[in-house]
Amino acid sequence: MENIKLAVVAKDREYGRALGLALVDIYQTFTVTLYQSVPVHTKLGQFDLVLKEYEEGDTGDYIYLVEKPSMVIKDYENRNFRLYKYGNVRQLTGELLFIYTSLTGRKAIPVKRQDMKLVAFCAAEGGAGCTSAAMAFAQEMKRFHGKEVMYLSLEELESTAEYMELLPGGKSISEYIYYLFRDDCQERMPFIESFLLSDSYGVDSFVPSPGRNVLKGLTTEEMQQFVGAVMDTGRYDIVVFDIGSSLDQNALCCCEMANHICLVAKEGGSRRKEERLVEYMTFLKGEKLAERMGKVFNYYELQPLEQREETESEEYCEILRTVCRLPAEPEAFKWKSGIRTISLDGTYGRGIKGLVGAVLHSVIL
Repeated sequence: MENIKLAVVAKDREYGRALGLALVDIYQTFTVTLYQSVPVHTKLGQFDLVLKEYEEGDTGDYIYLVEKPSMVIKDYENRNFRLYKYGNVRQLTGELLFIYTSLTGRKAIPVKRQDMKLVAFCAAEGGAGCTSAAMAFAQEMKRFHGKEVMYLSLEELESTAEYMELLPGGKSISEYIYYLFRDDCQERMPFIESFLLSDSYGVDSFVPSPGRNVLKGLTTEEMQQFVGAVMDTGRYDIVVFDIGSSLDQNALCCCEMANHICLVAKEGGSRRKEERLVEYMTFLKGEKLAERMGKVFNYYELQPLEQREETESEEYCEILRTVCRLPAEPEAFKWKSGIRTISLDGTYGRGIKGLVGAVLHSVIL
């Protein structure tokens, strides 16, 4: 899509410059022109959006930047917008893109990535550490491999808010689904950025809906359309599905779409359940599905090789090859300012690096 032209009118030159740089850093198709006062000779009509510091009695077709969150107004019918000037810049970018689509009807033109991968994390039972492994995998891909990553949770009550800070006023995945399935969605579909939040490393996810995960209520066809819409943005290299132990139609649909399926299994867990899970999935979706599955052995207690081989041969004959082992490392998981963090610098992180390497080199096939 052609660049979206913004004008920023701010008396504080340093603030205006910092805001312009931040907006371009978040959304690179923005072009920003700075003014310290409303220009006399240059017509602001050449810009798609004009951001201006709020002044009492001022008039004009502006998006005003206000000093307090209590002054925020989003009135689309009357084209009256006041946005908090010191808020999170990602959220501000999302609001600007939503306003842009609402006022102009324009949308992003997708640029599909041919090498995009879909990776599903599932488990035979709860407590296997599926969400932790999925999020750590996503963060490793973003931090150390420069991949653009979307994390999608299919939990009944998703854990996204444990890993990403929720900001007040953000548009949720429920609203995205509403616009996606409107009759005029092809003409009026807003930018996906308006509905996203990110963790500290830049992994994206949708703002969760209140209560039950809205994705659980979609039909299989709607789920495919939703995932297709995410893929068609051209924004991501990797989409990570956090399926957990669900076996509903949407969980199976995501596994069927995935290039790689990671079955997360906890040491000491029910291996009979794992076997039944694989049998059930292959019965419904065919044996080709098992060819894309690999086992991620979680909470692994390091043992001498001879002891480990003897124990496994006696107790269980593996039906899936183990792609990686994630050692038990409680100190890798901490809470910071209400957000759960995962350290990838220890033994757990080394296991995740092995998993990422396997996916990048298509070992799980």
